[in-house]
Amino acid sequence: MIARQSRSFRTTVRTLVSVVGLALLGACATPATRFYTLGTDAEPTIAKHTTSPALQIDVRPVKVPATVARSQLVVQLNPAQVQVLEDDRWSSALPDEIRDAIAARVSRQAGASSRSAAGRGEEVPVYQVGVDVQRFESWPGSHVLVDVVWNVRRSAGSEPLTCRSIVSEPVSGGYQAIVDGHRHAIDAIAAQIAEVVRKFAATAVDQPFSPAGASSRTGMTTLSCPLFSDGAQTAVDRAAARSGG
Repeated sequence: MIARQSRSFRTTVRTLVSVVGLALLGACATPATRFYTLGTDAEPTIAKHTTSPALQIDVRPVKVPATVARSQLVVQLNPAQVQVLEDDRWSSALPDEIRDAIAARVSRQAGASSRSAAGRGEEVPVYQVGVDVQRFESWPGSHVLVDVVWNVRRSAGSEPLTCRSIVSEPVSGGYQAIVDGHRHAIDAIAAQIAEVVRKFAATAVDQPFSPAGASSRTGMTTLSCPLFSDGAQTAVDRAAARSGG
């Protein structure tokens, strides 16, 4: 009887050890990494109001702040503290994500092709787009903010039109909501860039530039930075609306 009790005790101990071991393995397992992209699932379409012949969009390498120049998502905990999310990452380096997203959106809206997708040997105008991201902030459960200085030039060496877009989008909880907010912000910025590209293409020649529009001295209409439309607002506009100003 003592032998049977001893065997039963050993069996119970082995069972308990196995259960505890499995629990520890589960606790130590590496969480699955989630990958996000700023790309769009929309079908490529040509803007109906395009007045130019075939053209190409050449988005130059994008500059981003060092804080977010990494594959991990970075969120703001407060104005002086950020958190790097090891298990939530961009599918490629953030500068490449922004560059590809803007190139695809601008090309679609301006009735163009990105330079990488265009056939070789084609004699079509190339519009260079420079993008310098000043701020790329993610505030969980609050908003995202994208502040970009960008420029468009008809050809290398020509005078560019330089503009600034500051877009704030409200977001709910969760990291997917943050990514969606950034996608919407990139949509708004790309729409502005595409508007300038269409203006360039409509003139067919380089024009003087002015952030204020028509020149009263010369009477010549100049290309200018576009205003937000279709409900998009700048961060300043949103702040003014919230404060009642």
